[in-house]
Amino acid sequence: MSMQANAKSIENTGGVRKAAILMISLGEDVSSKVFKKLPDKEIEVLSAEITKTGTVKAEEKQGVLEQFYETMRLQGYISQGGFNFAENVLRKALGDTKTERMLNRVMGLGDGSSFEMLRKVEPLTIANFLKNEHRQTISLVLANLDPALSGQVLSKLPEDIQSDIAFRIATMDKPNPEVLKSIEEVLEKHISSEFETTRGTVGGTKSVADALNEIDSELWMEILEGVEDIDPEVAQEIKNKMFVFKDIELLDNRSVQEVLKEVESKELAIALKAATDKIKEMIYSNMSKRAAEGLREEVEYLGPMRLVEVEAMQQRISDVVRRLEGEGRIVIAGRGGSTSVIVE
Repeated sequence: MSMQANAKSIENTGGVRKAAILMISLGEDVSSKVFKKLPDKEIEVLSAEITKTGTVKAEEKQGVLEQFYETMRLQGYISQGGFNFAENVLRKALGDTKTERMLNRVMGLGDGSSFEMLRKVEPLTIANFLKNEHRQTISLVLANLDPALSGQVLSKLPEDIQSDIAFRIATMDKPNPEVLKSIEEVLEKHISSEFETTRGTVGGTKSVADALNEIDSELWMEILEGVEDIDPEVAQEIKNKMFVFKDIELLDNRSVQEVLKEVESKELAIALKAATDKIKEMIYSNMSKRAAEGLREEVEYLGPMRLVEVEAMQQRISDVVRRLEGEGRIVIAGRGGSTSVIVE
């Protein structure tokens, strides 16, 4: 095929796709070196394009190479892109930790995904559509929604499956991209074009915790009780991630005062060893001047402590906060349902 023909084969190809084809053609080692020179945002966009590019025809690859490197001798074989290629390039360029974060964001950048089309759809509509699907399919879809929408949809599903769905999300392994794509394609055939949403991080107890944080306390307690019947350890892990110590910043003054009534001074001092200045000030400002001064001294006199001991005490206080919310004695700003409405 002539250079003119190759050029014609890519004349309608967008710039991002051309860049993705170039990276696939150059191979993992060279591409990883290029990625190291790019800003994170460009890496995300380019990786998303590589992920969905799949197989590149030889003539299309050749046309791109001729356009970028006119003097380069072209290879005549078909290059394979896809998720594995993108993942391998990212790991070589960025390392494992940053790659995981990047891929989580990249998996949500595809155009036209049905999961990305749900944001403007009523949660009840989504729940009615999903309720007759296999529970694992429901779990996979909810795991890919942002936590607020996922929690609302979960609350609209039949009560007898809510806990099982939450458990499945909490224990979900990393999904196969091809399986995920197949589910999206099925959804595209059944959901109208008005559906728009953004996929979130997939699965895990944190995903369930974030979703439950968006619904009222009575309902999330019922769901967690159901999960606890299935697996107490998973239920406890979800509880631990529903409210963390730093979320004390979400409490109003009256709620902070209620928490202080339930916590010993010694426990509070240990927890404050690794607290933010904002949390410390919230605590001190909700105590008498004398009590606040005493607590400051106690924190100072504790001396060095193992972080694991401090975090354990922070978790104990987080447990107190969750219990008080369940009893209706405090309000956590940002919770879904009527309990998030504060009337002064």
